[in-house]
Amino acid sequence: MISKRLKTLVKYVDEIDNIMDIGCDHALLDIYLIKNKYTDKIIASDIHENALNAGIENIKRNNLESKIDARLGDGLDVLSDDDTINTLLISGMGTSTILKILDNDKIERIYKLIIQSNNDHDILRKKVTDLGFYIDSEEYFQDNNKNYINIVFKKGNRSYTKTELKYGPFLINNKEYLEFELSKIYKIYNLIPKLKLRYRLELRLEIIKLNKYLKKCS
Repeated sequence: MISKRLKTLVKYVDEIDNIMDIGCDHALLDIYLIKNKYTDKIIASDIHENALNAGIENIKRNNLESKIDARLGDGLDVLSDDDTINTLLISGMGTSTILKILDNDKIERIYKLIIQSNNDHDILRKKVTDLGFYIDSEEYFQDNNKNYINIVFKKGNRSYTKTELKYGPFLINNKEYLEFELSKIYKIYNLIPKLKLRYRLELRLEIIKLNKYLKKCS
């Protein structure tokens, strides 16, 4: 059984996707995808040898060696010219790490990105759309009292406002997500010394803007 966090990624997998799971850890998601027939084959990669070895043991335990190709290495570097991968699945890491992975010439071969970043989703949206992808879908959810966001990018170009890049073109209409973002800003606002008037004003304007979007969701 996989966690809710990982299981939320499953619905974004389509039949035409040839997947590489970057940062597969113990390969639990990869095993789930194969056993439940979401895909026939998958490349599971990790830069950490101990994590990958644990994944390989799990793959062997489930007799899936012919279906899951486990590779040790750094992101897209493990792909060969013969690989037909068109989809990347990346979760369990921060945006700066994800962007380093995507900064690779082999990104040109990729049509779809299924990403669950731990932070800086505004930066992720901006940088990935600059690479020639558009935002196909987004999801906000909680698991074990932690907040998570899934973003699916597909090859193509679309224009976004600053607000859409900051909060997401889909999530800006999500009541639960807006309440979560507002709670974060309120906490920061209440901690800022009153003498820092400019910063407090910026946060106040952001609170007003999010409250307007929240009213639209009600």
